[in-house]
Amino acid sequence: MAACVDKAMERAQKSQRDHAAGQHGLFGLFNEGPAAAAEDHDALPSVPDWDEHLRLQHEKDVLGFYVSGHPMDKYAEKLRNLPGIIDAQKALEMTPTPSTGRRDQQNENEISMAGILTGIRAAKSRKGDLYAQGLLEDLTGTIELIAFPEAYKKLAEKLKMEVPVLVRGVLRGEEDSAPKLALSSITALEDVKVKLPASLRIRINVERASEVTLDQLHAIILGAPGPGKLLLDLEHTDEFLVVLEPTGFAVSADKSFIERVEDLIGIGSVRLIN
Repeated sequence: MAACVDKAMERAQKSQRDHAAGQHGLFGLFNEGPAAAAEDHDALPSVPDWDEHLRLQHEKDVLGFYVSGHPMDKYAEKLRNLPGIIDAQKALEMTPTPSTGRRDQQNENEISMAGILTGIRAAKSRKGDLYAQGLLEDLTGTIELIAFPEAYKKLAEKLKMEVPVLVRGVLRGEEDSAPKLALSSITALEDVKVKLPASLRIRINVERASEVTLDQLHAIILGAPGPGKLLLDLEHTDEFLVVLEPTGFAVSADKSFIERVEDLIGIGSVRLIN
């Protein structure tokens, strides 16, 4: 239906022009013609459905909020595996160290966040330099952003991104108002790579591990191929510990994999080796 909007408006405008010119009754003299013509004109085109990004963007443009989901939903698992990401709610509750101008003090307030850039607008400072302000929105709320002139020169194009991004900057305390994030970098979240452990050890107590448990563990390992070298520590309490390196097995040791293994064997059964 959206693909027909322009065509429908053109037809409506033509109909108004014909009506104003006194031609509105001309085709009414022929009963069969208009029905056939209308049937051809009213056929909806065969077009693919909107992708998720476009659908959500239209929802936000029309309603001011998302309805069927959020652009950040698809990145939930990736964000769980990126260390040090602060959400908007937590950032707004933080109390930045007062600025002293020292570089080491700025590092204390430097954080990484992920979300959608909204309401970005450029302006001129009193010195005539361009800077930008706007918001970063995630699943927990929004925080104000500012790109000072030096950062704006570097980030001007990236500030136009409509896809989820990973940003880094210095959290600045504002007197009698919520803190703001002074931007230093912006990267499309799709382009951010998750660094997974190079190897890991799974500790299995052979006294408690049934054949069913081992079959389930085998299925989990097969379902998570990746770069991580796998070692198995087979333990019998107070008697022996055998370390095995299975041939042909490597895993993607993300948080989801670790949680599934520890739900099956026990908390602490997975040890990561970077």
